[in-house]
Amino acid sequence: MAAPSNRQWLLARRPAGPAIAADLVSARAPVPQPGEGEVLVRVKLLCMDPTIRNFLDEDPGYGLPVAIGGQIRGMVVGEVVRSRSPLLAEGALVWGFGAWSDYVTGPASRFFPLPAHYGYALPVYAHAMGTIGLTACHGMFDIAALRPGDNVLVSGAAGAVGSLAGQFARLGGAARVVGIAGGPDKCARAVRDYGYDLCLDYRRPEQLAAAIGAAFPDGIDVVFENIGGTLLDAALGHLRKHARVALCGMMSRYGQGAAAPGSDALWNLVVNSARIEGFLVSNILHDHSRTGAMLARIDGWIKSGALRYDIDVRHGFEQVPASFDCLFSGRHTGRLVVQLDDPD
Repeated sequence: MAAPSNRQWLLARRPAGPAIAADLVSARAPVPQPGEGEVLVRVKLLCMDPTIRNFLDEDPGYGLPVAIGGQIRGMVVGEVVRSRSPLLAEGALVWGFGAWSDYVTGPASRFFPLPAHYGYALPVYAHAMGTIGLTACHGMFDIAALRPGDNVLVSGAAGAVGSLAGQFARLGGAARVVGIAGGPDKCARAVRDYGYDLCLDYRRPEQLAAAIGAAFPDGIDVVFENIGGTLLDAALGHLRKHARVALCGMMSRYGQGAAAPGSDALWNLVVNSARIEGFLVSNILHDHSRTGAMLARIDGWIKSGALRYDIDVRHGFEQVPASFDCLFSGRHTGRLVVQLDDPD
């Protein structure tokens, strides 16, 4: 039997707007071999994250751009099939930053053992019990410093991170939790499934600022921001004294080229002695004590029935471009991952 090849998705050209299938090209290459201190990981799940779109631009804002002809990068879940490091044994299930391919190599320190002892199906470790859960938990409790009685606004409320962030706010004792999402179906799901008191439709931008004001007549203590742009601008106009803004993402500018002009509402950060702070979950992944405590907390909420999560699993290597497009068209529910079929 011939040795397996490594299927890859490469960047054919830089996208104009959201990435489309024509911007990507599939290719095959020999399976890479790990160097000293590295591991070879057989990828089982590719995580579809909006921030990947940034890496396709010439200036991604942070991190290195994907070169034309280079592999698309993103978070993966997989199995160590060869190890040249004492940090990870062969057979270990891991998550880490890899590539859209069947196999990836890299330093063992770049991959993190899955907390498989919790007993969940593999896709759950790409969502609530993985980096998505850690992002929402870190952002809400560490960055935003949620306090009981806070009024909380979460944009992208029906998305993977936002759906958890709103529930964490409720579980942390927030007095009022309001979401922002795109369209009546997502808004209804945010209230029905994720416990929001109210969800506002950002597809009515002319009404958004007034709707936020009506939802929070006494102002907002915490903004958990996933979208940015005009949504963040509208939220900043309703901050209370000593409000905190956790800047998780700026999906509104992904694929838009130059950053949008600065917001006049940023002045409210000064007026109200408020704080805005951006964060990346990768900043805490090496702190195993900290992330372990977060995952134990999330596991307890799941098993008690207090926390709901939704995962949209697509199947097959060829489905990757269309699946990624769903992030920007809204044709998915919850965390979106692609489960790769066996390489041939």
